[in-house]
Amino acid sequence: MENLRGPLYLDVAAKGLSLAGVVMMVFGHGGWFTVGLSLVFIGVLIGACAVVAVRRVRSPAGPARPALFGSWGRRGGSSDGNTGS
Repeated sequence: MENLRGPLYLDVAAKGLSLAGVVMMVFGHGGWFTVGLSLVFIGVLIGACAVVAVRRVRSPAGPARPALFGSWGRRGGSSDGNTGS
């Protein structure tokens, strides 16, 4: 899990920027609305970078937890009960 620190920091930064932008848009007057809008836009871009970073770090076999309906959702997993007969 130590490999996920970078995307976690990106995610926190994105949410913080977006929240600060929304606060500026709601409570700001004059040009602060534009500054808030740009902060939300930058936050969304950083959030997209965080999603891409997590996809690159995560293993291609998927999460290491059991699937919801047995082995139906696993990639490359064998079916325990269904043998096809």
